[in-house]
Amino acid sequence: MKITRDCAVYFRYNLAPAGETLEAPVDDDPVLSYLHGQGQIVPGLEAALEGHEAGDSFNVEVSADQAYGPRDESRIERVEREAFAGVKSLRKGALVQVSDESGKPALARVLALDTREVELDMNHPYAGMDLAFSVVVVEVRPATEQELAEKSVSN
Repeated sequence: MKITRDCAVYFRYNLAPAGETLEAPVDDDPVLSYLHGQGQIVPGLEAALEGHEAGDSFNVEVSADQAYGPRDESRIERVEREAFAGVKSLRKGALVQVSDESGKPALARVLALDTREVELDMNHPYAGMDLAFSVVVVEVRPATEQELAEKSVSN
């Protein structure tokens, strides 16, 4: 079966910034599942998967605007250091879990810190980057009514 809208798709992948050498995914790599056509993975990868079927393997480069979007400098924020009072491993470059504007958990990278403030980059780590994917399609099947209603693939 070929991948089309509302298919349940299972695949393995490796990811790197465009231009870096990728190894093909191997059988013990985790399998990612999603509902095709529902916007659950980056748009450029979803478009590249369209029409493929189980057993297919391919490489694709996805531009930043079709991956995690451009970097947005307005997403650099300063937070009072006391908000991280219980975090022992706080250091420049560390990823920390925070809440985004809507209160949902998000990851941020620590850009700088001093005794009063922590400067955080709320952009996705791959924002602004063209990405290379090496993909192996593991399984494709029609999604169930329940999966479509819940917008989630059963494993």
